[in-house]
Amino acid sequence: MDDRLLFLMSKAQRTLKNYLKREFTTGGVAISPAQSGILFSLKLRNGLSMNQLSELISIDNAAVTRHVDLLERNGLVTREQDAGDRRKCLIYITDKGIVEAYKSKVIAHRINTMLKEGFSEDEIKIFKRILSSFLIKFK
Repeated sequence: MDDRLLFLMSKAQRTLKNYLKREFTTGGVAISPAQSGILFSLKLRNGLSMNQLSELISIDNAAVTRHVDLLERNGLVTREQDAGDRRKCLIYITDKGIVEAYKSKVIAHRINTMLKEGFSEDEIKIFKRILSSFLIKFK
């Protein structure tokens, strides 16, 4: 068994990301996993700023802007100027965006179920604790 944890985590992350992209494509989902994160966030709380989206999905503002630009071009989100701060735009999910978010959610749910297969509830709890510790240690 390879003892290089950093290497194994990096390899696992790339493998999972590529698998998710393939499943999205096969399932007729026209957005990326990161873009689905934006749509999921907007479904929970519509009318978020770019900074809020960046914090929620843990990617930088430039990447959020690129993703929102694509989502807007495809009619999945709209931008509106914030009435309280005219320098800020708020992002809103459209009906078309809700449909796309649902399609990606079905696939994400199936893959989450696959990830848990073959592990006990205790093992899953430990794994979640380990993953959560990364968010704290490497912030």
